[in-house]
Formats: sequence, C-alpha cells, structure tokens
Amino acid sequence: MSRAIAETQRLILRTEKPGDQQVWAAHMNSPAVMACLGGPRTAEAIAQSFARMADGWHAQGFSFMLLERKADGALIGQCGISLVDSHDAPEELRDQPQIGWTLRQDAWGQGYAMEAANGVLALAFGAWDMPVVHGQTSLSNRPSWRLMERLGMTRRADLDYIDFRYPPEDNPTMVYRLDRADWSPRNEEA
Repeated sequence: MSRAIAETQRLILRTEKPGDQQVWAAHMNSPAVMACLGGPRTAEAIAQSFARMADGWHAQGFSFMLLERKADGALIGQCGISLVDSHDAPEELRDQPQIGWTLRQDAWGQGYAMEAANGVLALAFGAWDMPVVHGQTSLSNRPSWRLMERLGMTRRADLDYIDFRYPPEDNPTMVYRLDRADWSPRNEEA
C-alpha cells in the first residue's frame, strides 16, 4: 500500500503503488532519461530497483520516493536518499547518504527536481537527522551537477572516482557534499 512521505507545493513524495513500474517503464526508461544512468533497463532491473526502494524503508528508515504531480496525479519521477554502495567509491564516501533524482523527459525544465530535492533535504536534515548528504553525477550530466550547485552542495573533487558500473563517458563520478549546517531551502515550500 502506497503512503505519502512528504508533500511540496506541487508534488507528493510517496512509496510505490500498483502500476508504478509500468508507468516507469513507459516514461522514465527511455534513452534520454537514462542516458547518464547506464541506459534503459530491463523489466527485471526495474523491478529490482523498486524492490531496493522498498527495502531501504525497512533497513534504514529512508529511501527514494516516487514523485506524483498533484495537478494530475501523474508519476513524473523519483527523488530520495540512499547509501553510497559502489565498491569503487573512496572509503570516506562508502555507506554515506546520497541524494538523487530522475524525472521523465516531459517534466524537465519545470523546477520539479529542485522542488523534490529540497523536500528530500528537509527530511534528511530534519526527521532523518543526517549530518551530511552527498550527491554523485558525471561531467556529462550537466543538469544534475548544476542542480547540486543550486542546492548549495560543495564540489568534492578529492572524492571523485571511476565507477566501473558505468560506461567511460559517465566517468569519473563527480562527488558533491552538503552539510546540515550549510543547508537552507531554495524555492521550496515542503
């Protein structure tokens, strides 16, 4: 059963409900959306990703949430916190909380990622009591690292690494960091 975790001005951040995986496959599993995330995934890989989201709630008490647009109820993406799980990551970064997001292409450029990320950071630094949140992306994913900068995250080039799960064009992995003391909501009404 789906539950709302948080709300922003235009979004409900919630857990999975029936039919979400099919919507994900139809709208988010495209070459454009998945370009910097290793490319489109199989139905099995999508199911595993959704299972990891659910497992995160049980194991850590936080995870990624699906983004439902209030205006029409459409599933437009995901945003949330997970733990850095790459064996290639520097020791200092492994098992640390990281924020991430994915939006369907027809939702790009409308401020939804900023809105969702601020809602997630409010949870991370509030209810979830995290002292720091990291972000990871690649140089080729300019919209992602630009959003990290607009969120107030600081570039940590000393933590960059090659993540062999991704193709050469999506490496090295660029690392950003935001400390609770340095965070202030930007364009957010969560």
